[in-house]
Amino acid sequence: MTNNLPEPDDAPWLNLSQEEINQLRYNKQNLTEYGREKIRALMLKSQMTEDIQQPNGDFLKNYPDVTRVEVIGNDGREFVHYGCSNVKVSLQDDGRTIKVFLYTMFQQKEND
Repeated sequence: MTNNLPEPDDAPWLNLSQEEINQLRYNKQNLTEYGREKIRALMLKSQMTEDIQQPNGDFLKNYPDVTRVEVIGNDGREFVHYGCSNVKVSLQDDGRTIKVFLYTMFQQKEND
């Protein structure tokens, strides 16, 4: 089974020809790519640049231009992550917890 669509012998009750199965695969690929593009557009449109004070007291600071995050400890760099986009830092638990949300930039299509 490939692309989550049945081969003719996998579901004989569907009574699909190989050509019909191939067309379903083609349509699925197009719909998947269409969905990815719509999600990309929505994420880019909704990238918030405003800081947010949550009702529970948590604070969310946005850093839309950050592309690298590093955590530094006594022995130097503990963590490095490249290729970030729209990084968010949240101060929680009455200022006792910092959470960093790393959103990775979308990779280009493999065949580009």
